[in-house]
Amino acid sequence: QTATTLKSNTKTVFAVSVCLNTASTKGFIDALRLSKPGDEIHVVYVKSFLERTESDYTIALRTKFAKLFAAIHEEMKDVAHATYGDRVCTFHLLEKKKGYTTPQAIVEFADDVGAHFIVVGTNVLRSREKGKEHLGSISMQILMDSHKNFVIAHYHPSE
Repeated sequence: QTATTLKSNTKTVFAVSVCLNTASTKGFIDALRLSKPGDEIHVVYVKSFLERTESDYTIALRTKFAKLFAAIHEEMKDVAHATYGDRVCTFHLLEKKKGYTTPQAIVEFADDVGAHFIVVGTNVLRSREKGKEHLGSISMQILMDSHKNFVIAHYHPSE
């Protein structure tokens, strides 16, 4: 389904590519903002093929999103002010298959869960201050490899 044919009563599925940087966290927040009650948000990180056990990095990433998910669902106790606690948020630490790239693993995962949207974050200062392309190479390759709707969350440090 495309964004124009997706019915409002249909569960929407988001796959959000994340890492520890703030721009990818903004991608998760934007997925929350775009979602509606009952939607699924799959937060996805692909670890290296050679990484057999969890590293300090993946532990920090898992902890960060566990805290975010807990905060979102904690607000459901105050139903009068609940905004996002009725979304189904899950964290997936994917192991990259031999010969696969990170973008291929994310696109395959998005296909497997039936994602309607793939979400990535980007720091707007990448191009302005550092002279880099607006999207990083992994995000750009995900965009090129996928036929899904694509959301680019723009993070600006001053916002």
